[in-house]
Amino acid sequence: MDSKEEIKRKFGEHLLKLLKEYGEQDGASASLRKFATRSELEYSNVQRISKGQVDLALTTIVALAKGLGLKPKDLLDFF
Repeated sequence: MDSKEEIKRKFGEHLLKLLKEYGEQDGASASLRKFATRSELEYSNVQRISKGQVDLALTTIVALAKGLGLKPKDLLDFF
């Protein structure tokens, strides 16, 4: 099993990958700030999540998925 730090880092990388894919799908550049607004989360929190600095709560995962238009399980498919 990976360490907590490694899991958070991998999740952050996966989130940025999904954000890039989402931005390409809707024809716009999906900035982290716009994504935070869509997710109804603070920009600074989303920024720290994307850098692997936050141990996420389930409600945050649901909010991030909502901002991407995905199901929460899609965010957890990063191993």
